Amino acid sequence: MAIYHLSMKPVSRAGGRSAVASMAYRAGEKLTNERDGITHDFSRKQGVEHAEIVLPEGVSADWARDRSDLWNAAEFAEKRKDARVAREFEIALPHELSAEQRLEAAREMAQELADRYGAAVDFAIHAPHEASDVRNHHAHILMTTRQVTEDGLGDKTYLERENKWLLAHDLPTTDMQLRDLRQRWEGIANERLAMAGLDIRIDHRSHMERGLEIAPTEHMGVHATQMERRGLDVSRARLDEEAARRNAELIREKPEQVLTLITGEKSVFDRHDVARALHRYINDDPQEFQSAFAKVMASPALVELQPERADPATGEIELARYSTREMVEIESGMIESAQRMHGAHGHGVDRRHVERAIERQDAAIQRSAGDASARLSDEQRRAIEHITGPERIAAVVGYAGAGKSTMLAAAREAWEAEGYQVHGAALSGKAAEGLEESSGIQSRTLASWSRGWENDRGTIGRGDVFVIDEAGMVGSRQLARFVGEAEARGAKIVLVGDHEQLQAIGAGAPFRAITEEIGHAELSEIRRQRVDWQREASVDFATHRTAEGLAAYRDHGNISFAETGEDARGQIVRDYLADRDERPDGTRVAMAHRRADVRAINDAIRTELQDRGELAQGEDAGALTFQTNDGKREFAPGDRIVFLENNRDLGVKNGMLGTVEHVEEGRIIATLDGGRERSVSVPMGDYQAIDHGYATTIHKNQGATVDRSYVMASGTMDRHLTYVAMTRHRDGMQLYAAQDEFTNAGRLVEHGAAPFEHDPQKSGSYFVTLENDKGEQRTLWGVDLERAMKEAAPEIGEKIGLQHEGSTPVTLPDGTQTHRNAWKVQDAGELAYSQLERRLSRSGVKETTLDYTRDFAERRGIAEQMGIRSEIEIPAERAAGLRAERESTAGDHALDRRSSQKVGADLAQDLRADPREDLAGDRQQRRNPFEGLKLGRGAAAESREPDRAGEDGPQIDQNRPQQAEKQRRGMFAGLKLNARPAASQERSERPEREGSLRPAPAPDRLAERARGPSPLETAVDRYSRAYQSIDQHRREGLPVLDMQRQEMRDAGQQLDQVRGGMKDLMRSTLENDPATARAMTELSGRERVAHVIDGMKRENAALQDPNIRAERFVERWQELQGQRRELRGWQHDDARAKVESHMNGMTKSLERDPQVDSILRNRRQELGIGQELRREQTIARALQDEMTRGHRLSRGIGMER
Repeated sequence: MAIYHLSMKPVSRAGGRSAVASMAYRAGEKLTNERDGITHDFSRKQGVEHAEIVLPEGVSADWARDRSDLWNAAEFAEKRKDARVAREFEIALPHELSAEQRLEAAREMAQELADRYGAAVDFAIHAPHEASDVRNHHAHILMTTRQVTEDGLGDKTYLERENKWLLAHDLPTTDMQLRDLRQRWEGIANERLAMAGLDIRIDHRSHMERGLEIAPTEHMGVHATQMERRGLDVSRARLDEEAARRNAELIREKPEQVLTLITGEKSVFDRHDVARALHRYINDDPQEFQSAFAKVMASPALVELQPERADPATGEIELARYSTREMVEIESGMIESAQRMHGAHGHGVDRRHVERAIERQDAAIQRSAGDASARLSDEQRRAIEHITGPERIAAVVGYAGAGKSTMLAAAREAWEAEGYQVHGAALSGKAAEGLEESSGIQSRTLASWSRGWENDRGTIGRGDVFVIDEAGMVGSRQLARFVGEAEARGAKIVLVGDHEQLQAIGAGAPFRAITEEIGHAELSEIRRQRVDWQREASVDFATHRTAEGLAAYRDHGNISFAETGEDARGQIVRDYLADRDERPDGTRVAMAHRRADVRAINDAIRTELQDRGELAQGEDAGALTFQTNDGKREFAPGDRIVFLENNRDLGVKNGMLGTVEHVEEGRIIATLDGGRERSVSVPMGDYQAIDHGYATTIHKNQGATVDRSYVMASGTMDRHLTYVAMTRHRDGMQLYAAQDEFTNAGRLVEHGAAPFEHDPQKSGSYFVTLENDKGEQRTLWGVDLERAMKEAAPEIGEKIGLQHEGSTPVTLPDGTQTHRNAWKVQDAGELAYSQLERRLSRSGVKETTLDYTRDFAERRGIAEQMGIRSEIEIPAERAAGLRAERESTAGDHALDRRSSQKVGADLAQDLRADPREDLAGDRQQRRNPFEGLKLGRGAAAESREPDRAGEDGPQIDQNRPQQAEKQRRGMFAGLKLNARPAASQERSERPEREGSLRPAPAPDRLAERARGPSPLETAVDRYSRAYQSIDQHRREGLPVLDMQRQEMRDAGQQLDQVRGGMKDLMRSTLENDPATARAMTELSGRERVAHVIDGMKRENAALQDPNIRAERFVERWQELQGQRRELRGWQHDDARAKVESHMNGMTKSLERDPQVDSILRNRRQELGIGQELRREQTIARALQDEMTRGHRLSRGIGMER
């Protein structure tokens, strides 16, 4: 299981270190520090797999590629005795990747640092030591503290600047930069893992930030590792004994936390993944490990999706597949909602409106094409009729370039004619912009819609149609939220996309699941490409036939191979600029998957334009250099620009392209692409998410259409990326690839007949010896190699590959039957294309829990009810026993209600804590969260004995809150809470499941879970995590950090944003409700949120009672009076002033609460008011008078010094 580790530390003379020594050790070389004359020889060091120096793109500083010159320059650039001479980053490389893939990941991170800071970066990859964890692949990255130039090292990088300087120049602080770098490494590593076909990921966030209590592992540093190898005791184990003990106890109590860690990396997993996770968090005690493993595997949160089974042909065991009930509930709940919405009619459009919209769209097409016969295709017409039908949910699956946008434009007209308001959404800003421009549907990103709903803005209702474009890229959690919102609000939702294009960013593949469930209209007739064979190839890419699609482009000469990546990028630049010269009014884009390739192509195109004199270079010529999020970039009038973040003020979205009109100090003015040609002025002090836009990533181009495209292929691509890249064009596209990336060919050294392994005692054979780029030789033996080499006739020194093509039966001279390996010799070109085809055809399709419902249904005996025939025959006697067993547990599993539901719904239904509660009743409870709740007591107070009720909260007269409720509006009035309803007595009396310390609250109902947490729940969860973090520090005797205090303040503000006064209610709850205070520190996750909200309800109800408010006022006033008396005298002025400020605040609160003021008239003596009050005099006024007299007395005492 991949782990996350990125640390940063300085190489400083103050610590006795030097940059030369540090890099000599890390690179395994012999280097001399010319500053002090000391030679550091680590040339015999083992385990250095690779060392390399990278420079910023576009910087010519060949001198810095010499390791000795570079780091000696770094030493001489600093004069102070305590100077920092380098920055070191250490990253853990995923052991699941191959050596080549780990190198690519480390090189990309090093290039990221070089480009961002303009520094020289030297990195070395170290293999695990034989005495350490065999998975400990890691890289050391040393970066200069100064920017590298052609003439040497120049100014300090931004990472070395003080925060005061950075803030004055509108740049992020050091901590912010480090956080950004940690996120960037997460992105690079996860991208590499995904491209390797691995369904795992890493997370840069700490366990505290993720709401987890499990102690993280410690990363053993260089010095600790060296001590350990010398046999010395090292205190830093993978996990210290105390942390491992706490983790073991926590896992026994809360095994679901381990599952949370696993599903943070993989959505569907097996028992090996559980074992690997436990290995990270429990030290090597076999008994402890086995106990924890058993607890996790027995956890109620774990769901077996598919049992272990064996391949009958090979005997190979396929491990059981698991997920968590949370993911099952989310995906099954989403399908349930989709089923209900598909069966609900009432959003249809009058046939006349649909026909008129189609006629108007036909007329627009004819005007645009200049062809009176042009019109919408039959597929498009059927799709329009499908999505304007009466169902409340509809889906369209359209291949890339099949005319989805044109179809949606007509549908929008029909909906609007019927009186509906049409809204659009997409995952990325560029896709949302494209949807709006092509269809006229006003659109925003999904994230923008979510934020609006959390703040009760932009809500949808029965008169709305909500269209989600590129729905195949949306993960299960996010799409479930939108489907649930549409169902709850009565709106119609339309999903448009292609699940064969880029896969969902989050877990799952919900668009595929929904379309399989409710059906869909299909647009398979490609309209984007104007050439027949290209349209046919687009269909191939869309239907998993990537090899056939690539073959079509190869046969027409549209795939080019160059020897190296640099040569391939050079071809792209030449062809891009040639098309620009030939068709200046046309549109074009170059694209690549890797950001490094995109940057290199952009730089090369700009350099060529500058050499031609078509683009300014340098400030004297009118170009200016700006700081961007990815480092310094020069922009000049005529430059292509891409925007990389949404910004509503500027009106730009992630992925939008434009052309620079004008540059001035601190500002770029650009014209955005599109029919409207809108101009935007970009203040570079506020918005730095830009880059050159001649080339962009493939992800940025999903949904885009251009005349011509130029694609740089890479081994990191799969069939989904290939599909997008090969279908963006109308007129033509060219695919470019480097032979050195797509071949493992070797240089032919020698070949010939010889005894096997050159052993005279063995029989004759044939050998071929090849040498790779590193000079390593390997020899292959095989009798059939002689035939293959004669047919190919390669020259010595030529690059070839040997492909094993199976075996052929042969008869030996003694009559024995055997098989002989068959070989084929491929030249570099053939080998490169075959590997290109294989890599670009890989699948990255994601699993969902719904993919396993067949197995789930069969194991529960409900498969045939669902129309799923089992291939396993069960004896009649056993079947009768199973039926009896099911009937005896029908109350727990509610099988009697399942026969009318789909299998996916059964999966979730089987996980519910109380399936006898029907959804209609649950929805009724959600509409009134206080109905039936006795606010003065705990949620399950009815089942407790009267003498124990006080343990969970204050005893409150039940009549008083009802009276006060009429007079004061409750804090929660009108809030929509997703908190669970009070547990019934029946549920609280059920026996606890094995492994549980307390009865868990019933899981949220599925429709509610699909909606996601309410704004209040989100705010309460954040406040609880901040509270727990500070509490843990205090209990351990540690100082509270500034960042913890700031997080607490921010969490309080978020509570008040939900509703003013919520923060004060939370504080009052924690002060007066012991059960809530315990829940804050002893529980976690949704369980804690539910308990805290229940406590806030109790406190809210208590605060409605004026008698309770009066009682608390007296207690607090007496406490403050005592403190004030102890602080008499001038030496306590400051402390006493703070107490008096609190007391003044209390008197002012009384002025706003006449009920309490009236009650306190009878308790004036307890408040220190001795004299009778006049009828018109309030307690608040009397207390203020008493404080004024007391203030004069306290100031008089102790005046003599």
